[in-house]
Amino acid sequence: MLRVQPSPACNLNCSYCYIPASVRRQTATMSMTVLETLLRRLVHEDLLEDRLTISWHGAEPLIVGRGWYEDACARIATTLGGKVEVAQVFQTNGVLIDAAWCEYFIRSGAQVGVSLDGSEAQNSARVNWAGRPAHHLTLRGIETLNAHAIPWALLAVVTRETMADPQAFIAFVRSTGCAVLGFKVEETNVAHESKLAGFADVERLYAAFVLALWQSFPADGPILVREFEDYRSARQLGNPVQVVPVTLIPFRNLTVAASGDFTIFAGELLFGDDDRFVFGNVMDGPLLDCLDTPRFRAMTAEMLAGARRCAANCEHYADCGSFFISQKYAETGSFDAEETLACRLEIKTMFKALDAI
Repeated sequence: MLRVQPSPACNLNCSYCYIPASVRRQTATMSMTVLETLLRRLVHEDLLEDRLTISWHGAEPLIVGRGWYEDACARIATTLGGKVEVAQVFQTNGVLIDAAWCEYFIRSGAQVGVSLDGSEAQNSARVNWAGRPAHHLTLRGIETLNAHAIPWALLAVVTRETMADPQAFIAFVRSTGCAVLGFKVEETNVAHESKLAGFADVERLYAAFVLALWQSFPADGPILVREFEDYRSARQLGNPVQVVPVTLIPFRNLTVAASGDFTIFAGELLFGDDDRFVFGNVMDGPLLDCLDTPRFRAMTAEMLAGARRCAANCEHYADCGSFFISQKYAETGSFDAEETLACRLEIKTMFKALDAI
């Protein structure tokens, strides 16, 4: 996975965003020189497999305009043409989607994910910079996707309000026309501290929420639920001897900011308001040079120490593999840590609830 941030700018100011507001107010755009240099380095350093997924992500990717992507696609075709199969994925708040964007999605074969948290009452965290709700604006974009028969995925952040009324969330999801549903808890990560941590009944509420979704979205239904597919895969595979998630493997989750700065583990780590997890800049030399640095050695040692803790003490290690490294750091200030709010709910609580069925 290559995650590319065309710009740090965003037209919304969601209260739970992990990217600091000071970063999202910036208006820089990645230059084609940076993009081309990145692509050439991936080729020359043999960092590509047969298929490359480019996720345009990190703030609002559509804000740079279609012309930027037309140019970017031409550069991608020139640099990577014939070498790998390239798939594009957009994760957007949907506000800017119009007919012209839909024509681009169809022409480029891009996959589209839209961030929206449920009914208008459940979507209260998603507002513009003036504090006004963005729900109706995102619905307008969704209607345009549906009018152009573009399959799309809904990504929802699950708050306490969502958990409190799972039936309203389920009814809303069914009404949207989405093909795929993904959901994540409102977590502590980078710049955001979760409001869920202070609620004593959060595990009970989340378990009930998950079970309601499980009953409403069967495997053979019209809406595929990403988390349930992951659960089924984990249970079908059994317990492997060793689990190594992509967040612990250098360059399996390469994330590049508009400036050309990059990080090589969990992409969220790149988008703080400092450079402590920046491993280099694509303009400064070979990407692989970062593997021979004190920063890489120290961070890797700390992450592996945390993974050993999880492997020794958590019965769900085979389901997770110490995946939540950015959340660990956000909650404890160290990667050498064990349980996070995200893993407690998304892995432990969900798997326990579903295993009991």
